[in-house]
Formats: sequence, C-alpha cells, structure tokens
Amino acid sequence: MFMSVAASPLTTSARFTTSAWALAGRFACFISGLREAMATSAGNNPAVMDLAARLWNRLTEAAERFAAIAAHPAVRSPRRPAEPAPVSADAMPANTMPARPAAPRRTLPRSHGWLARMAPETVPCGIEFAHLLAQPEMTELLAAAPRLWRVLRPLCRMFGITPHDAPPPAPDTPPRRAPDAGHDPDRLRRRSEAAAIRDHGPLGYRPPLFGY
Repeated sequence: MFMSVAASPLTTSARFTTSAWALAGRFACFISGLREAMATSAGNNPAVMDLAARLWNRLTEAAERFAAIAAHPAVRSPRRPAEPAPVSADAMPANTMPARPAAPRRTLPRSHGWLARMAPETVPCGIEFAHLLAQPEMTELLAAAPRLWRVLRPLCRMFGITPHDAPPPAPDTPPRRAPDAGHDPDRLRRRSEAAAIRDHGPLGYRPPLFGY
C-alpha cells in the first residue's frame, strides 16, 4: 500500500530564487522596451543617434549583469588569483616594449535625468522602471545583493529617479596624475631625445626638431 505524499510548500530560499528570476525577466523586458524607444528617438534626434551604440551596449550589459546577480544573490568569496608561471631571463626578448595603455572608455552623460530630457520617448520606460524599483520583491533582492545598485544606479540617473533606500555611490577615483601646472617649452625636446636614445642608442643620431 502506497502512501500519498502531499506537495510540500516552497521553502523561503526557493521562493526568493523564483521571485529573483521573475524580476530578471521583467528587467529584461524593460530593457527591450527602452531600446525600442531609444531607436525611435534616434531617428529624429542626432544627439541620441550619437549615443545610440554606446547606450545600446550599456543596456545589454545591464540586463546580463542583472540576470547574473539574480541567479546568485549571495556574495561569493573571491577566487585566489593564479600565480604566474616563472619565466626565465633567456625567454624574454631584449627589446621588450611596454604595452600601450588601453583606450579610455567613452562615457555617457551623468546629469540627473539626462535621457528623459534628451529623448522624451523614453519617459514611459522610466515610469515603468520606477514602478519596478518600488516592488517589495525588488526591495528584498536589493537587500540581499546590494551590488545590484551598481547596475541600477546609472538607469536611475538617466531618468532622474532618486530611490530613498539607495546606498551612497562610491567616490570617484582620483586622476592618475595631476594636470600640468603650465606649458613646458622643453618637453618636446626631451621627448625627442628620449625617442632618439631608444631607437639609436645613447650616442646615436638625434633628428633635428622641425628642420632646425
């Protein structure tokens, strides 16, 4: 004789995971609608057209990051970086040049509500986003994964939304070097001499500046 087993209710963890995935789906639909509204606005607004490619990529990245955080809200312990394999001195070329620094990432405007002012067609998407932020499930997910604010804060800035429970943003990183105090007339000469020493040696040929 078999005993019937009643379906057990979802645990708290399972309910939380289900609601997080539901929020990720709603956020993806919001991003899709925002991209459509942006494409409509770009057809008549050259300013939006200039930002279309950058904004499109940022929105796609935001949807992917939201889904990744919703899948694993808890912060994972960082992995220990792998130690580089030792390289002998003979394996290194003698004329190794330093790698060029990466090109600076082109940023978007940072004023409060800049997208709503630039593209009024996106205002209904901003209202939908504000409604999504006010949901209790979103509040619960943000409490469990505060790093999600790094995904949502740029969108809040686009539409001029100021959530009351948002943590303060991280301070801007200082510049790598201070700007020049003034014009240095000998800078060009020093750079030319440094290039000549690098290419021809300390006693090599030094090209004249501007033919003089």
